[in-house]
Amino acid sequence: MLQPTDGGYTNGYHHDGAVTGGISGGHRVRRGSRGRSRGRRGGGSSDGDARVSQWQQHHEDEEEREKPTPPCTEFDTAYFNSYAHVGIHEEMIKDRVRTDTYRNAIFQHQNFIAGKVVVDVGCGTGILSIFCAQAGARRVYAVDASDIAVQANEIVKANNLCDKVIVLHGRVEDVEIDEEVDVIVSEWMGYMLLYESMLGSVITARDRWLKPGGLILPSHATLYMAPVTHPDRYSESVDFWRNVYGIDMSAIMPLAKQCAFEEPSVETITVENVLTWPQVVKHVDCYTVTTQELESIISRFKFESMMRSPFHGFAFWFDVEFTGPTVFPLNNGMRPSFVEPSNSNMTEGNQRKKRPNPNAALVLSTAPEDPPTHWQQTLVYFYEPLDVEQDQVIEGSLTLSQSKENARFMNIHLEYSSGGRSFVKESVMR
Repeated sequence: MLQPTDGGYTNGYHHDGAVTGGISGGHRVRRGSRGRSRGRRGGGSSDGDARVSQWQQHHEDEEEREKPTPPCTEFDTAYFNSYAHVGIHEEMIKDRVRTDTYRNAIFQHQNFIAGKVVVDVGCGTGILSIFCAQAGARRVYAVDASDIAVQANEIVKANNLCDKVIVLHGRVEDVEIDEEVDVIVSEWMGYMLLYESMLGSVITARDRWLKPGGLILPSHATLYMAPVTHPDRYSESVDFWRNVYGIDMSAIMPLAKQCAFEEPSVETITVENVLTWPQVVKHVDCYTVTTQELESIISRFKFESMMRSPFHGFAFWFDVEFTGPTVFPLNNGMRPSFVEPSNSNMTEGNQRKKRPNPNAALVLSTAPEDPPTHWQQTLVYFYEPLDVEQDQVIEGSLTLSQSKENARFMNIHLEYSSGGRSFVKESVMR
C-alpha cells in the first residue's frame, strides 16, 4: 500500500537506494526530553554564481545590521543542561541510520572538507567533528553550549586530534572564531523537524563565518504531514476505561482523552496507518533560510482518503538532504557537475516531488516505511475520530509558530474540515 507508481517520484516516502531513515519505539518528547524564492542550485555555474551572490548580499546585510547577540534565557540554560546527560548522546549515536548517514555524507563530500576549515554546530560528544578530521579537515571548531563539551575535549585528546579539532564551550552566538569557515556540519533536527529551534544556531554560524560558496551539511530539509488512522492507539488510551476488571470506569474517558491527546505524541506508525499521500509542509534551504522565516509557518493542505477508515489525526515526519556546491567531484564516481537538490522544484503544499537524479543526493528520512530512527514520527491526535470514506476530501490549514513562552517550544494550530464538518485542534510541543 502507498507505493509510488513511478520510481522517479516520491512524496515523503522514499524507495531509491540513496535514501535512509525512520521508524522506532515510542515516547512523547524529543531525545529523552532532549529535550522564497529560495536560491536554487541547478544546471550550471551561472546558477552557482547567482547563489553565491545572493549569499554575499545576505551576509553583507547581516553585517550592516549588527544585531545584538540574543541573551541566553533560563529556557536556553535548561535546554543546554539537558544535553549534558550522556544518555541523550548514547541514544543519538546508537541511531545507526542517523550516524551512518552523517558519516557517509562527510566522506562523500571529502573534496570539500580535506584541507579546509569546518565548524560543527552543537557538537555533543564530537563524533561529527572527528569524522570531519578523519576526512582530512585542516581544522574543526566543535561548538557546544552544554557541559558535554568537556567530555568532547577529552575524546579529542584521547584520539590524538588536538592539532585539528578545537572544542569551544559556549553558544554559537557567543564564541569567537577568528577566520571564515568552508564547511558547516550540524545535526540540528528536532522532533517534527523544527522542535527545539536549533536551526537558528546553524543560521547564526552561517551568517557569522561561512565563506561564500561554502558547504552546509545537511543542505536541505523537508517537513511532511498526512492524515492517519490508529484505532489501536485510541483503544489502548481511551476504550480501555470502559471495562477495567469488570468495573465501568468510562467516567474517566474524557480525562483520558485529554491526557493522551492534548499534546503531540512521538511514536511509531507504519504505512498502514497513513490514509493519503503525504504533503509538504515546509521546505528549508539551509543556504538561504532566515530565522524570521521560521518564527511562523503557514501551510494549506488538501488530501483525499485512500480508504474508508476512522481518521484519528495527522502525522508529521521529515527528511534532510546532503548536497553541496559541486565545484569538485564528489567521492562517488560522478563527474563534476552542479548537483540540483532533489527538493529544489518542490513547494509547500505539493504532494509530489520529482527526483531528476535520485543518485545525486544522500537523504536521511524519518518516513514511516523507512528504517528506524530515534526521531520516529510526531502525531497530533484528535479527541474524537472522524469517519471518512474512500476518496473523501480532508482540507484545511496548519500554522506552526515558536512559543512566546519559550522559542524552543512549538505551537501547533490545525484547522481542518471533511464531510461538511469543520474542526480546530491546538497543541504545544514542549
